[in-house]
This record gives sequence, C-alpha cells and structure tokens, in this order.
Amino acid sequence: MSTEYHGLAPLGRGGLSHRRPTALSTFHFGAPYYPEHWSADDRREDAARMAEAEFTLVRMAEFAWDVLEPEEGTFDFSLFDETIARLGKRGIRTMLCTPTATPPRWLTLARPDILREDPRGTRMQHGARQHACHTNPCFREYSRRITQAMADHYAGNRHVIAWQTDNEFNCHFSECHCPACQAGFQDFLRRKFKGEIARLNQTWGTAFWAQTYTDFAQIPTPKPDRPCYDNPAHRLDYYRFVRESVAVFQHDQVAILRAANPQWFITHNGCFRHIDYRGLFGEDLDALGYDVYPFFDPDPEHRPYSQAFNLDRVRALTGNFLIPEHQSGPGGQGGYMHDTPEPGELRRMTYTSIARGADAVMYFRWRTCRFGAEEYWRGILDHDNVPRRAYDEVAQIGQELRRLGPAVLGTHVRVDVGLAVGDADVEEAHDILSLGLPNPRTIAQRLHEDLNRAGYAVGCVHPADSLGALSLFVIPHWASFDPAWVPALEQFVRQGGVLVIGARTGTKDMNNNVVATTAPGCLRELAGVSVHEYGRQNAPDKRPLRITYGADSAATELWYEVLKLEDADELATWTGRHLTGETAISRRRIGRGAVYYVGTMLTPSICMLVWSRVQLDARIEQLWPGTPSQVEVVLRTDGSRRVWFFTNRSDESVRLPHTPTGDNLLDDDEVTGGPITLDRHGVLIVRES
Repeated sequence: MSTEYHGLAPLGRGGLSHRRPTALSTFHFGAPYYPEHWSADDRREDAARMAEAEFTLVRMAEFAWDVLEPEEGTFDFSLFDETIARLGKRGIRTMLCTPTATPPRWLTLARPDILREDPRGTRMQHGARQHACHTNPCFREYSRRITQAMADHYAGNRHVIAWQTDNEFNCHFSECHCPACQAGFQDFLRRKFKGEIARLNQTWGTAFWAQTYTDFAQIPTPKPDRPCYDNPAHRLDYYRFVRESVAVFQHDQVAILRAANPQWFITHNGCFRHIDYRGLFGEDLDALGYDVYPFFDPDPEHRPYSQAFNLDRVRALTGNFLIPEHQSGPGGQGGYMHDTPEPGELRRMTYTSIARGADAVMYFRWRTCRFGAEEYWRGILDHDNVPRRAYDEVAQIGQELRRLGPAVLGTHVRVDVGLAVGDADVEEAHDILSLGLPNPRTIAQRLHEDLNRAGYAVGCVHPADSLGALSLFVIPHWASFDPAWVPALEQFVRQGGVLVIGARTGTKDMNNNVVATTAPGCLRELAGVSVHEYGRQNAPDKRPLRITYGADSAATELWYEVLKLEDADELATWTGRHLTGETAISRRRIGRGAVYYVGTMLTPSICMLVWSRVQLDARIEQLWPGTPSQVEVVLRTDGSRRVWFFTNRSDESVRLPHTPTGDNLLDDDEVTGGPITLDRHGVLIVRES
C-alpha cells in the first residue's frame, strides 16, 4: 500500500491541543437529511419546518452512492441539486458526504475482490455497510472517482459549504485480512523497517516461539486464536497498518475536495477503533466530528457522566469538534432499543455537548426511516411525519442558539485537572496483552466521574499536549510510554504542576515490549522511585492488601507494587501479608511542583486516600465553589470571555446557592448572582459580565 498523497500535503495545524477551538464563524445547527428515502409529498414541508427550527445546515448523501451513480460512469445529481437549492432558499446550507461507506451493488458484483475478509477468511457481502476494503487499490480508485465527480459538480455551488468524509470509519468492522491487506501490511512493514528484516525481528522479538522471518513476504496479518496467543508487537504493528490504511483512504478524498474548493470545511464523524485521530487522519481535517449517543449507557443516573467523559476524550484528540450526529430519540437496531428522552432531556444533553467543546450540533436524524436496519432509530420527526415534542424541543434549542452560538465560538473548555487519554498506541497495546486489567481509559473514566461529580474542572489531555494550563495531571497506567514525553512532564512539575503516575506506567516501549530498565522505566528518574516487586491480585478477598496513609487506609484490588525510594519521600505504606511496612506511594518535590507514584490501580478509594495531600500540592478548588453534586458546571473561555454552563443531571430540582453575574444566554434576563433553582434537566448558561 502506498502512502503517496497525490501531490497534496496534509492540511496540518501546527500542534494539536485540547484548547483549540474550531475555525467556524457560524455555530451550525441542523440534522442529517435523506431525501432519497422519501417521496416528494413527504419532503414538501421539510425546508419550512427546518427553517422554523432555526436550522443552518443539513448533512446529506453519505449512503447515496447508488443514487448518485446508478450505473458505472453515469452520474445523476438531480435529486441533491434540487434539495440543496430548495434548502438554500431558506438559508440552510449543505454538508455533503463522500458516499464510500456503502458502495453500490453494481460495483460489488463486478469487483467482489473489494470486499473485506474477516480473520477466518470469510468474505463480507453486500447488504449492510462498511463491507469494502480501504486497502484494495480498485476500491480506492472507485472512491476517488465518485469523490472527484461530486467535487467537480458542486465546486461552485454556494450552498455547499462543508464535507464529511465517508461515515463512521471502522464503526462495525475495522480489520481486514484480504489479499490486498496481506500485501499492504507487508509493504507497511518494509517501509517502517526500511527494508531490513533483521530490524523487524529485533523489534518484534521473533526469537520467541521460533517466529524469525527472513523476508517481509513471509509475514501474515495476525489472526486471533489461530491457534493461540500471538506476538503483541506484531499485532500492534498490524493495528498501525489498519490506521494508516483508513487515513490514506480518507486522504485520497480530502486531496480531491481541497483541490476543487479550498474554502470547503472538511470533517469526519467518529470515534472508533484502530484510527489515530491525532495522526494524519486528524491532521487532514479542519476539525474532528463526533457522533454523540449518550443512551448507549443504559443507566439514566450514570449517563450524564459517561457523556461528559466521552466528549472530553474526543476533545483531547484535536480540540473542539462538530457533532454531525446527536441523539434526538431512542436508537433501535438489532436486539436493542434505547430509552426515550424525557421532556427537557434532549436539551440538557445538547448543552452538555456544547459546554464540553461542540462548535456545531446536528441531530440524527430529521425523520425516522420506515424501512431498513435503522427503521426504529428515531429522529426529530416520527414515522408519520408529524412534529411532536422532540421537534418542539429542537426548535426551542435552535432559538436559544441564536444567542448562545456566537458567544461560545472561539472559546475553549477550562481544564484544571487533566487525565491522560487519547493515545491509540497506548490503549491498543494494553488491549493486546491486558493481563485481565482494565484499559487505562476505563480507569480515567472512573476518575473523571468522581472529579466531575465533586465539581472540579476535569478533562482529558494527551501528554504531548500543552500542559501549562493544568494544575494536576494524572497518568492512569500507561504501560507503553514514549520517553519523548518525559521532558515536558518534568517542566510541568518544575513550574508548579502536580503529576500523579499510576502503577505499571513506563514498563513497556511503544512497540509493546517490556523495557529492560527497572520500572517505571523512562519515568524512574522523574518519579525518584523504582519498583522492586509487583503482582496481580486475583483474589483480594482471600489475600487482602491495604494501603495506609496516616490514620486512614484503603483496600487495593487487581495490582500491587513494592517501591524503593531513590529521590522521593514515602507517603503511604502497604499493610498485609509480606508487604507490611513496604512503600506503596511516593512523593517527590521538584521545583515548585511534585510527582506522586502510586503502586497500585488508581481506584476511587485509593485516590480519596491521598486526595487531600494532592489537592493541597496542586492548589485546586471546585470550578464554582458551592455547586451541588447534582449539577455539572463547565466554563468555556478565551481568556476574556467567560461562559458558564450549569446543567441539572439529577431527577429532582436543585437549588444553586449563587451564580455568576451576567447575561442569561437562554433568555433575555440578567443573572444577578443570587440563588436559583434548576428543574429536572434544567440548564443555566451565563455570559459573565
């Protein structure tokens, strides 16, 4: 597989940051729209109803390749031309999509070699989506052809202002083991190791289990359970190949679109497995899109916390984002169907999304489809095309966004406590050889919920990001760790930041091999401590261990480490079994800051044990002191503007003892700073004066 980019360099952005706003000048509001699913009678009132709901943008054509090119080489844009023009008369612009997630039947019949193969060699078939291989040269060529045809046709259309590439890359099926991928993977390895097979053998450790290769052509794509555990470095490089494949496939399209009209705004909707959004894939986009479906969390009490974390982890990748699809009703597919949002719940979820970095929102979908795999995936309008409370709520939000949108564009989300999240290599390396331990992102989500509930300005931040605005940064068990990240971490601490490092961090390299140096590897000098014994806790109820800090203690689970102090102080010790009296948590002062190393999993009970000490060192407070735990508070700012979001995530009304003083952006009232009551799903948004 070639990484040639057809003469156009990646867009690039000069450094990704969770604090980076989008470059949008309008806060766009709308929905995905499917005119190909509906008769002219069904569509007759759509433009008027959208305009009444204050829509500014619709997304179209992501699954319409068979309409746009009904037979090879014959293009018909008439349906979309007419629809774009009708919406444009109402001031509603269009985001078009490259339709490559669903190649037409004439193509899969003529070229069955473009279909993906699973690890068992079973070829995918026509009838769903994402069944074609991104690596296949033939499919890449057909993808470029349809993209070029659409780009040429719409290059001068003033109503088309944006594009989405494909749709939800790797949502259902991310791996492929077809002949094109076998050859592509081997080419990827030749390029990575500069044609030196000895370098591959050394990096992968192929001396284990007689895996030594003498030629790149000998190397297969790794297939699980054939017959048992495979080489973790081999599998990680395969995932890197998958990531490159989808990035290059997308780049083909982006190059064509930018050449046709450099003014088009280009995004993609994610986020899914085996894509490096911080790499070429994200660099090619003007901003990342994220599809928000909070109701995949079935617990209504927990749902606001999982939504908040997922928004923050996406923002950690490239900064503020668009929402090409936001849940507007229950999703129903296969054997499940979500809850139906209660009155006001859609509005509350929407403002949670905007508070945490969304610079545009589009609800999925305009009208609920009457056929196909998503016929029970509810939209703004029901099957009978009758507007009801979902439409009324969307229209209310549209009215409110006329005031709110301009106030938040150009701002970022305030974060005091950063949790290390967002590295594809780290998370995938863990999953390949997890030892039954939770993914570090899972640990980060638990910490995020606790800190969010307690009212702190918590967010997700990659270690390669700028850390200067943070007071506290937590690395939750990143076993694979890049030594290149260490100098910035040390600078962060010396300048007054507090760094908390979880057990196992730094014990593996970025090829998923264990490092030769004593744990925590490249972080040993910074932490001032080394690990002299470690172990898995498989039966903590039978062989209990506790960590003691002063007069308090907490039980551990899953993992323990015995620490040796080198240039750090003992903060807490082990109690139990042969570990009694050994160091469990250390603290090292560096410059104006401190580094904590925690020799176990960062569970809530362990974090609470030492939180008072960490909080004192980091000098952090609640974002809006006195906020009840039922209310989420988020601040968007650009340094001069300050927009406060208060959302009631509980089932009862909640009283805020005081608020900022300023303009209520959801109505025309002023907020004087006194107490206020938020009803169930209630929202208060204040532009501070």
